[in-house]
Amino acid sequence: MATDVRVPTTGNSGEDAVVLEWLVSVGDAVTEGDTLVVLETAKATVDVPAPASGTVLAITAQPGDDVAEHATIAVVGAAGEATPPAPLPEATPLPEATALPEGLEGSTPAGPAPRASRGHASPRAAIVAERNGVDLSTVTGTGPGGRILALDVLAAKRTATPLPEAREGSTPAPSAPAEQSPFTSIPVRGARKVTAQRMHAALAEMAQVTLTRYADASTLLGYLGRLREQAERRDLPRFTVNDLVLFATARTFAQHPEANATFSWDEIRQYSRVDLGVAVDTGRALLVPVVRDAASLGLVDLARATATAVERARSGALTPDEMAGGTVTVSNLGGAGVHWFTPVVNPPQVCILGVGRALPSSPAGADLMPLSLTFDHRAIDGAAAGAVLADVADAIENLDIIAAL
Repeated sequence: MATDVRVPTTGNSGEDAVVLEWLVSVGDAVTEGDTLVVLETAKATVDVPAPASGTVLAITAQPGDDVAEHATIAVVGAAGEATPPAPLPEATPLPEATALPEGLEGSTPAGPAPRASRGHASPRAAIVAERNGVDLSTVTGTGPGGRILALDVLAAKRTATPLPEAREGSTPAPSAPAEQSPFTSIPVRGARKVTAQRMHAALAEMAQVTLTRYADASTLLGYLGRLREQAERRDLPRFTVNDLVLFATARTFAQHPEANATFSWDEIRQYSRVDLGVAVDTGRALLVPVVRDAASLGLVDLARATATAVERARSGALTPDEMAGGTVTVSNLGGAGVHWFTPVVNPPQVCILGVGRALPSSPAGADLMPLSLTFDHRAIDGAAAGAVLADVADAIENLDIIAAL
């Protein structure tokens, strides 16, 4: 009996995934558990295994296609077994018919637009092109490897300029070169789409307020220099400024359960354990892996756990579970040369700490590190949030002492 291969639960109910790569073709024999396809979700890439052993009978989504959670994207069964036909995508409406001139009512309609090969256009794009009279050879694909997607076909139809009607006996004028579009269209989907939706929802639904202050980072930077000098000799990781800031933040929020919290309209949960989210720019989307029980880790263990989490995020190996359950998040843009910014709280968390680049040789004679604490005013008041930020600054200024405790 044929078995459907479905898009797994992505952790973001109702959100689409994007097909990145098929590792099998129709007709291939597979064993239960073999990876068939790689999908991109809002949080990570996901390997989809074969639900049963058998032969790949059908593949219904191509690289670059959006696929809904729990949708069927392939069928596995016995070789030669019949499969139900896959439903066609919803048709793009054709323009309304216009009356033909007298004497042409019986003319034969023009043939369909040329089809692209499966290697250059998704099945959905080929159908949309045929129904809209778009020549796929004139369409520039924005999918993986230049693959033409349905959105590309519709964009080409919108920008197409009809040729002027020729008069009888006139010599056709040479065609003008097609005007190049002044913009590039990038479909909003997958990780980028869900990140955008979450950021918008967070700002629309939460009472977010940002407090700012400096921390004297002279001690932290000096301590970092000494750690790096001893790194090879003592088999230490290569520490970063962010490692030390994360250490100070975890220790501080462990003392402030009112800020190490999550909010819902039913309850505010205040946590004794700090599950620390670390914002990572992967180049595709912002991912936030969580370092579990960060306040219980020593500086060396925290730095190693963070390095592993960052590497997994950038390689696309994170699982949804590795990004779930954070109680507070740190976003550090100091490496990009940013001083001040307003981080957006990651709901249902109550706080996020933004860290900017330290200002060396400031007029005050110290290395001043800009800190921005955004908090949800529904869960914590301004005075309490100010006290949290002051304690984070104090932990940064006395990091060497805290690390010795």
